[in-house]
Amino acid sequence: VMSALQEFNTQVFQQADRERLAENNDLEYELFRIRINQCSAAFLTSLAMYQDYLAPKKGSGLFSGVAEKFKDERFEVCKAARNYIQHVATIGINITESANACARQEGLCSFSVAANVSEIKENLGKLNPQTRKTLQRYVDKGVDINLFAIFNGVADVLFAIHQDVRNSPEYAGEYEKSAKFLAGMHSKLIDRGFWWYQTKGAGGHPSWEPAPYFFHRERGAIDYLRRRYRVGGHSVTSRRYTIIAPKNTIDRMAEADRLVERYVKRNGVVADFGDHRVSSSVFQTEKMRAWYL
Repeated sequence: VMSALQEFNTQVFQQADRERLAENNDLEYELFRIRINQCSAAFLTSLAMYQDYLAPKKGSGLFSGVAEKFKDERFEVCKAARNYIQHVATIGINITESANACARQEGLCSFSVAANVSEIKENLGKLNPQTRKTLQRYVDKGVDINLFAIFNGVADVLFAIHQDVRNSPEYAGEYEKSAKFLAGMHSKLIDRGFWWYQTKGAGGHPSWEPAPYFFHRERGAIDYLRRRYRVGGHSVTSRRYTIIAPKNTIDRMAEADRLVERYVKRNGVVADFGDHRVSSSVFQTEKMRAWYL
């Protein structure tokens, strides 16, 4: 589950970085939409399997005391999103980029990915009643579903759930059994040549060889990147930094940074009443001057 979430987050972070450096077009956004849906499907399917394993719909789970924590509303949204991807279509993606200017011509930017409820609204009739009911809440509010926030929020709940699993009396036996299963599965894959490919050897007899280096694909990727990332492009020299923070936090940080810059440039004067000035030594230090001047 966590590996799948990491893949999803990686796509978001890489797209945020590409926004700084690259010229994007409809094709690039469609490719991003495909990648995000692939990663979302992998994460949501892993999450559903994990939930079914710990809190099955019928009967009792293997571990005591964990089913209640799956009642978090975000798990319901994740299940609805998975059903939508599996049975209807890829989720339309809205990229939210919130940038704010700081001092010294620098900037902070938050980047997030949300499911477009306008597209979901058109396909509600194709969903089962429970999934439709879950997604209808967002459609009625006209609020996109922030996949980045929900997926990572669910992961926080999973940490607490898994801690309960590890502390449960059933854990020791199940852990040993699962470890043996995984070790055996890995050995079987290796024995069957999972990491190798078969060719015709001498005399036409089959021969197993290591996987080849995809030379032509690699060259194609290099050519593509050269076309897309131009030296001296529109924002290569831009000093903009992408962080994971709410827009409200970024707004506050940027405004405070601009305020400090103004005080430093005024040599620490924070208020001027004409014949009387109020200054602060905090904004007159060498470190402050080096940062802002």
